[in-house]
Amino acid sequence: MPELADLEITLGDQGEVHARLRGELDMETVDAIRARLGAAITSGTTALVVDLSRVTFMDSSGVELLFRLRAQLDMRQMALRIVLPRESPIRRTLEVTNGGTDLLALGDG
Repeated sequence: MPELADLEITLGDQGEVHARLRGELDMETVDAIRARLGAAITSGTTALVVDLSRVTFMDSSGVELLFRLRAQLDMRQMALRIVLPRESPIRRTLEVTNGGTDLLALGDG
């Protein structure tokens, strides 16, 4: 049985929103995740840090969510940072996606 996505949101001292996802980020879970992330981002938000370390599966809808988040945050002059360990099973999903390496670079450095 697939592991449903779980999202924990915390706020940092500098206005950053930390979103820690766990489980599967796919077409069944992405709408709820998108809604919760959207509700957490306010005019005082400086950055969104998305921790994908515990995501076990991500399909194209999860990749699209990341691209849309980046575009929305860019328009609002807010930063997006992605946390994804090199050994993560979903890293390859982003590596083979057109533009996915740009998303991976948001967590490097």
